[in-house]
Amino acid sequence: MFVNFWEISLGFVENNLFFPATSLGFSNINGNMILEKHLVLLIHALYFLCARCDDDAFTSRETTIVTSMELSHDLGSTESLMCCDSTTMSGLTSQDPGSTSSLDGSTIYEHSTTIMYESSTDNQDKYLKTDIQADSNTDETSTSSTSFLSTVDETFLPSTLPFSSTVAETPSSTSSYLSTVDETLLSSTSPFSSTVTKTFSSTSSSSSTIDETSSSSTVDFSTQTAKTTDVPDNVTSSSTVDPTCDSSWPINATDYMREVVDLKRDEIGTEWVVLSWDPPCIVTTNVSIKYSVERCDHEQNCNQTIGYETSHNVTDLDACTQYTFVVKIITNFWTSNGVKLQAATDNAIPEIGEVRSLSVGAFDVNTVQLTWLAPEKHANCVSNYSILQCIGQSCNATTVSAVNYTANNLEMCTQYNFTVKTLTLTVESAGVNTSATTASPIPSELQSMIIISSNFSLAVQWEPPQSGLTCLKHYRVVVAPVNISFTTVETNVTISNLYACVSYSVSVNAVNKDNQDGPVTCKTKETSQTRTNPPTLHTGDLVTVDSISIIVSIQRDNNRCLLNTLVATCNYTSTNGTGFELMNGVATENIDPKSAEGSFIFMNMTVKKLSPFTEYICKAYVINMGGQSDNSNGVTAQTMEDVPSPPSFLVMNITESQFSLTWNRPEYLAGNVEDYEIALAWMPLFPVPAWCTPEVPNSDEIMKLNDTQSYDYHKAKAYRQYKIRMRAKTGAGWGSFGALQTIQSNAAISDVVSKFEYKIEANPKDTNTLDTILTWGIPCSLNGKLDVFNVSVHGTRDGYENHTFSILEECIDYVDNDYICLVNLKELKGEYNYTFSVYPKILQVDTPGPMTSQAGILYPAGIPPLPDDEYVKWITIDPFKAIKSTTTATVLLPLFYDTNGNIKYYAIMVSELGYNKPTSTRFNLKEKSWPNVSSWKEAMMSDFSITYQATRPKWNPYPSNIADYGRMKAVKFVIGADTVCKDISSNDANARSPVYCNGPLKPDTWYHVRIRAFTEGGYADSQIFVVKTNAELNVAIVIGVVFGILFLGILTTMMLLVRKCSPYVVLRRFLHSDMPGSPVPAPFTRKKFIAHCQQLVDNPGKLSNEFRLLQTLSVDLQMPTNSACLQANRKKNRYSDILPYDFSRVKLEVIDNDPNTDYINASFIRGYTGEDEYIACQGPKEETTYDFWRMVDQYNINIIVMLTQLVEKGKEKCHQYYPTIRETFRYENMTIRCTSELDFRTYTQRTLVLQKENKKRSIIQLHFKDWPDHDVPEDFDPMINFCQIMRRNISASKGFVVVHCSAGIGRTGTLIAIDILLQHLRDNRKLDIFGTVYRLRHHRINMVQREVNISQTYFSIYRYFYKCSYNAESKINPFYISRANTLIYIIVSNKYSRILIS
Repeated sequence: MFVNFWEISLGFVENNLFFPATSLGFSNINGNMILEKHLVLLIHALYFLCARCDDDAFTSRETTIVTSMELSHDLGSTESLMCCDSTTMSGLTSQDPGSTSSLDGSTIYEHSTTIMYESSTDNQDKYLKTDIQADSNTDETSTSSTSFLSTVDETFLPSTLPFSSTVAETPSSTSSYLSTVDETLLSSTSPFSSTVTKTFSSTSSSSSTIDETSSSSTVDFSTQTAKTTDVPDNVTSSSTVDPTCDSSWPINATDYMREVVDLKRDEIGTEWVVLSWDPPCIVTTNVSIKYSVERCDHEQNCNQTIGYETSHNVTDLDACTQYTFVVKIITNFWTSNGVKLQAATDNAIPEIGEVRSLSVGAFDVNTVQLTWLAPEKHANCVSNYSILQCIGQSCNATTVSAVNYTANNLEMCTQYNFTVKTLTLTVESAGVNTSATTASPIPSELQSMIIISSNFSLAVQWEPPQSGLTCLKHYRVVVAPVNISFTTVETNVTISNLYACVSYSVSVNAVNKDNQDGPVTCKTKETSQTRTNPPTLHTGDLVTVDSISIIVSIQRDNNRCLLNTLVATCNYTSTNGTGFELMNGVATENIDPKSAEGSFIFMNMTVKKLSPFTEYICKAYVINMGGQSDNSNGVTAQTMEDVPSPPSFLVMNITESQFSLTWNRPEYLAGNVEDYEIALAWMPLFPVPAWCTPEVPNSDEIMKLNDTQSYDYHKAKAYRQYKIRMRAKTGAGWGSFGALQTIQSNAAISDVVSKFEYKIEANPKDTNTLDTILTWGIPCSLNGKLDVFNVSVHGTRDGYENHTFSILEECIDYVDNDYICLVNLKELKGEYNYTFSVYPKILQVDTPGPMTSQAGILYPAGIPPLPDDEYVKWITIDPFKAIKSTTTATVLLPLFYDTNGNIKYYAIMVSELGYNKPTSTRFNLKEKSWPNVSSWKEAMMSDFSITYQATRPKWNPYPSNIADYGRMKAVKFVIGADTVCKDISSNDANARSPVYCNGPLKPDTWYHVRIRAFTEGGYADSQIFVVKTNAELNVAIVIGVVFGILFLGILTTMMLLVRKCSPYVVLRRFLHSDMPGSPVPAPFTRKKFIAHCQQLVDNPGKLSNEFRLLQTLSVDLQMPTNSACLQANRKKNRYSDILPYDFSRVKLEVIDNDPNTDYINASFIRGYTGEDEYIACQGPKEETTYDFWRMVDQYNINIIVMLTQLVEKGKEKCHQYYPTIRETFRYENMTIRCTSELDFRTYTQRTLVLQKENKKRSIIQLHFKDWPDHDVPEDFDPMINFCQIMRRNISASKGFVVVHCSAGIGRTGTLIAIDILLQHLRDNRKLDIFGTVYRLRHHRINMVQREVNISQTYFSIYRYFYKCSYNAESKINPFYISRANTLIYIIVSNKYSRILIS
């Protein structure tokens, strides 16, 4: 009972207002030090007395009465106290206040504070109701007019006192006493809350004001709201706490033992509240108890915290805000309903924010409305808003509680300034300023407006409006139709710069200070009339032979009076013409009002019926509503010239190419003669073939002859009919042509024949014979009558006499033969290079016409002619005396003459006696495969009754099978020498081609043998030769030997095949055993290279063999060239058969997403290091020059080597893509300028500057000039020197070097090969000329194109050796050095025809 009783929380309750304990304080803490001791005794005495009260007052479930006492304490008195209710404490309250038995003379006044717990059936919330009543036994002094307030600073009250501390005001008759208790002086060990109860007098009350600046606080209770605590209706409240909890607690806890007791607010701040409570009993068992603290604001925003302590500091609260706190007990078995406590945070904030979004709302002439928003922070602390309203220096203030304010009864069109401040109970803000102006009334209409007009202005007057004059800003004046608008503060204006004779509308209205317009007053008035200014005249563009056009400019300025008529006159002053009458002219024109509305009027007038080529002076005037104007200025004009009459002329001195004309001046001439024109029309008097282009033009006009009277025409054409007309020209133009005259020019030599063609075809009657047919058409310009055509034939062949002859062809039937002539020259000589020429001869013209030729015609080779009989007789061997065996026979066969073409190959045809028939026929070896002839195996199976070929296809007896007998040579051949032949025949269905072999003959058998000679155009068999084999010896021995040889051959072949797995490699190794693994010949040491060069000098055919092998092996190197073959790229190639491989071509950057813009005919070439070092390209064409410079720029090229002239032998080899000195070329966004040019004997060095945008760089161009196409330089030393200069420049600048000639393979490949080989020499490496060229051809087709280029490469290195040997005095064989002095190089070109000696 003791604990429960003192854990009941008491508070100040007055008029349902709650006062935070922290708002109370003590004014004199030090003076109350003595009070601490007395209070301890008082509290113990109070506990003893209250404990004796009726227990029913604390245990009732319906109503609990808590007695509080008011303590009145004077500084010199002892403590007085009271407890319990009026019944139990009647003994104490009846004592006399002045009695000495009343605890040290203190007076105890009894007041009862009743806390009611009400329950309702609908489970509504419980509210704490507090009734404060005055004790009926109170002394009369307590009814005096003065009330007493006791203030207690709860911050000094301990939270653990074992009792409720009560401070009471003691009333007195004239003064109030403030009793202050310093809670800091109380013991901190007391478990009880302090409760301050205020006692009021029965007849009067007084409120105190809090002074925040003083050391003590006085609370105004009249403005506070009492806090109530709700307790669930199923909980029995007890004023005491059971000492210990039952052992069955909390499992069997009663309802009143399930809630906390003495829930109270210990301390408060602006943003926090400290709560404390006691458990329903003291827990001695190991039971886990948790407490839930839930707090909610007035907007039901709630927050919950769970802990184990019996106190909790609730933070993050808003100032000046009331909160509801509910504390619940949480055990493992149940959760209580909770005890509720309401408390408010402190309002002692240090500052308050300004209002937000202050704005001026709707207003009229007398009202302005302000609206705003409360401060963003501490809005609940705002009590009022202060409004300060000012006009000038006069201000008044008012206070409102809402967030808007309407200012009424204001002056119209006046500006007011407003300041809005935020007010709390303790502080106020600085204020926010704004201003507003009341509206202006709309003015009324103007009074008595009048307008006075003049020629060019209007004067307007009016009276001010009757209403709205106070807020009048100005007047607005609008003039129509000129759209003049302005404002004025005056009541009269003059509107100037107007037009005469124009009606104007003038509108005037008043405008108030809000720029609102009042009613408009409008009147119309027209300005006065006036006369027009004199017009201005200009000569018009149209002056004819008999009229003058003038332009009249009427400047009306401000005059808009109606114009009526315009009059113009022109009077002549002089003339330069003849044959016409002089006349004056007048023109009158009415003026259309619609076209005369502008300030400037331009009119065109034409004065007609005037004389041509005559000077006139013209004037004009204007008539309007105001009268006639003055005359205009005078202008001078001259009429145009007239065309003249045609002159008469005479033609003389007529030849085939010219004639002369003379004439007189025209009879009618109205102007100056400028030119004479002779119109010529002609037509040929000879036939013109349909395929010829007609003569365009077929007329000729000779102009600008000036004022001459004769002309010699030198452009006449022969044998044509001319029709001549003539006319004259003045400034007016050409006159008409005169009478037509016809003449004929003389005959002359004709033009060349047309459509000159030839064809070589087989004779339809004899296919072994060729017809050579020439056809041509007559000249397009025969220039006379045809006499005859001269046909000339001229053929040449190296080593043979020229074949020349001519014939005359009249071509009588050319008209009926569509003007085509034809001559059959029959068969000509084979492999002669022919030139066919035709020229015409004209009657009566001694000189023949020009010659038309078809040159460079290589005539097909023919069938070889048979050797003559005498020669055959000389070489024929008696069959019995010839060398022979049982299977072989030696025979001498004739060589054929090459008069019908070079003998390319031979074949030896063999059969048994009587079966070898001669054959002679035309056969094109270039277009057809080898003639199909039976093989040895086939003949053997037929017992040699058919002729077989004993030699391989394309067999040449030179040199191993040639027997040289001095005066004559013959083919020496052993028939049957091959002991092993493959078992393949031409008739074998699985065989691809016959395999020919010189198989063994039958013993003791007669054979017929012929030698067959082949040209490129046919072949023929020789006379027959007879051979006989010996009788058979031991057949078994022969068979054994043959099979042994065959076995060894097959074994050797299989071993080779197994070793390299390639027949091609085996064949190559067999033929070139000195070439292991690479194209022959093998790399040379220096000594072997010199010896090899000497062998090439001694035997030029060896170099030819090397080149042919290179050509054969290069066929396998060819790679796809798809990009170069695209339609868009074909025109970029200079030669259609020289195309870059796709894998090695140089690719340019693509322009505008066009994939074809990345192509250029150029290839990357690997150099000495094995990396790409060179770019070999063709000589740029005109259309590829920009691509060339794109490549130079893209790949940062610093050196360009040029090996060709721009034009060689009359043909363009390279377009001039580079500028010369002081020249600049521009290509798109690049410029190339030549800054220096050093011209040496054999080469030129240029320095080119390439600029692209803002970047510049220098490029060296080395141009070698002494190297003809398909040829070699005259001397190797300059070229070697040039190559060394190039190498020095390459070493000085990193990157690719561009090398080009015309096609980019011959001279380009040769120079690159020499440069690579010289680097081999520099590093003392072996020389591999063949392999170097072969590797170059991997990257670009036909590099080192011709045999002459291979020869040049060999002997350039040979010459370099010689120079080094001479300079270094090395041990090279003196024989080679002496040979080098006389044979520097031999250029092998076709038949090795050129030998240069140093």
